[in-house]
Amino acid sequence: MSDPIDVLMEDHRTIETVLAAIRFAARKQVPVDFYEDVVDFIVNYADGLHHAREEDRLFPAMEQRGIPREGGPIGVMCAEHVMGREHVARMREHLAAEDLGQLRLESNAYAALLGAHIEKEDVVLFPMGQAMLAPDEIERLGREFEEVDPGGEIRTRYVALAESLQERAAQAPDL
Repeated sequence: MSDPIDVLMEDHRTIETVLAAIRFAARKQVPVDFYEDVVDFIVNYADGLHHAREEDRLFPAMEQRGIPREGGPIGVMCAEHVMGREHVARMREHLAAEDLGQLRLESNAYAALLGAHIEKEDVVLFPMGQAMLAPDEIERLGREFEEVDPGGEIRTRYVALAESLQERAAQAPDL
């Protein structure tokens, strides 16, 4: 069984692949379906799997160990998750209008937010969790993480999508 915090950090590397593709695509002629796949990735992997594991599993365990939600790092991370969802809602609006210019802007704003967010989790919050959670809590979280994505099927699908987005952005013609 994998360490749940290591799993979250692996998720971060996959998410960073998509953030880099978003930044690169801002200077490229990518079609609307590129952004449809970006939104799919964010909604179902970054938020639907990754943030759900944090908010529903890891953060409550850390709160039980004394890390406060309100006024503490967990509250900041949850607030940034909400801000990310707001960016995605606007991205969906721009997708519906097929407004590539606004999609680029909104996607880049999302990428900037999430890039800084990931750094805070990797450097501050996750090391706190590793230091304070007991081995039995880490084992329980690991089992719960596996229950959310049995066999890693969701992860496998979205790692492939992340790599595809990176490749598609790289191959698109410049603006």
